[in-house]
Amino acid sequence: MEAWYKRVFLWGQTNLTEDDPVNCDLSFWKAYWKETGVEGLIINCGGIVSYYASQYETQYKAKFLNGQDYFGIWNGAAREAGLAVVARMDINATSEALFKEHPEWYCRDNNHEVIRSQGRYVTCVNGGYYREFLPKVFREIIEKYHPDGFADNSWAGLKWDTICYCDACRREFMEECGEELPQKADWSDPVYRKWIRWNFKVRVRNWKEFNRITMEAGGKDCRWFGMLTGDPFNT
Repeated sequence: MEAWYKRVFLWGQTNLTEDDPVNCDLSFWKAYWKETGVEGLIINCGGIVSYYASQYETQYKAKFLNGQDYFGIWNGAAREAGLAVVARMDINATSEALFKEHPEWYCRDNNHEVIRSQGRYVTCVNGGYYREFLPKVFREIIEKYHPDGFADNSWAGLKWDTICYCDACRREFMEECGEELPQKADWSDPVYRKWIRWNFKVRVRNWKEFNRITMEAGGKDCRWFGMLTGDPFNT
C-alpha cells in the first residue's frame, strides 16, 4: 500500500476545544465521516493543549478531560472507520507550569523579559523545548497511538518582526553568524537581513530534525509537517 501522504486526498480536521470531552457527540462525527467519504483525519493531540494521556505532568491538559484519553478515543474511532490519522500539535507556547520548570526555553525581549501571547509563554525555536522536550513527546505519542504522521499548527515561533533575545539565540547567532543580535527589525540593516536568513535556516533545521525523530520512532512514512499559511508574505 502506498504511503498515506500519497493516497489520502480528502481530509477532515477536528479542531477540538477544551470542553469537547464533555459536550461533543462523537457518534455524529463518525456518521459525518462516513457520509462525506473523508479518508483521513487531523486530530488535536498535544502542545499548547494536550488531549492525550501523557506521562509529562507539565503538559497542560484540556480543562474538561476528567482523566479521559480523548485523543485516544478519537484515534480509535478513526481507525475503526479505516481512516488515516495525523496527530496535530501546537508547539509555540506553553502554560506557566513548564515555564517555571525551564525558564531558559522561552523567548525574551531585549530587556530579557519573557514574551507571552494570549496568556501563554512563547517557546524559542532554538531552546530546549524544541530540542529536548518535543522529541520525547513525539516518541511518547508514537509509542501509544502509532499515528500515520504529525501536523503542527504553530511550529515556526516568533514572526520576522520580533527578535528573540534569549541566551540561546544570542549565543547561537554569534557562533553561526559572528554578530550580536540586531537591535530592531530594520531591512536596511545588514545584520538584520543576516538574522532573517539565519532564522530560515533554524526552522528548516528543526523541520528536518522533527522528521528524523518521527521516522526513527514511527517508520519511514511517519512524517512531521508544519502547517503553512496561504499568504506567501506571512509564511
